[in-house]
Amino acid sequence: MRLRNVGPILPLMFVLGATLAGCALATKAPPRAYAGPDIIAHVGETVSFDGSLSVDLDGGKIVYYHWSIRAAPEGRQDEVGRVLQEGQDAAVCTTDLAMNEDNLGQWTIELKVTDDEGQSATDEMMLTVIP
Repeated sequence: MRLRNVGPILPLMFVLGATLAGCALATKAPPRAYAGPDIIAHVGETVSFDGSLSVDLDGGKIVYYHWSIRAAPEGRQDEVGRVLQEGQDAAVCTTDLAMNEDNLGQWTIELKVTDDEGQSATDEMMLTVIP
């Protein structure tokens, strides 16, 4: 037995297959980083940043947290790029940046998160150290 008029079926199957494959690829969304709210701290206080509200939008999980200094007050630019804390258990970062008067001013702290598919995202928050 020979099939007739199967020509239109093959392109339709191809389009359907490509559409379904595209849907599978579209679910691999990057995570969303959340470094937490800006903080004002007095000299002598220990400060904690909380990135635990970061989320992997496609249902996976955050597997790595990286906290670093992106900007520093005048006279402290040598601190830019310094890693404060990193690792799979570093959702919360505790720092001594407010412990002395040399650190007065505004600091920009960056959180970079990486998900279980290797995708990453960043968010920043401000730490202001006052007397």
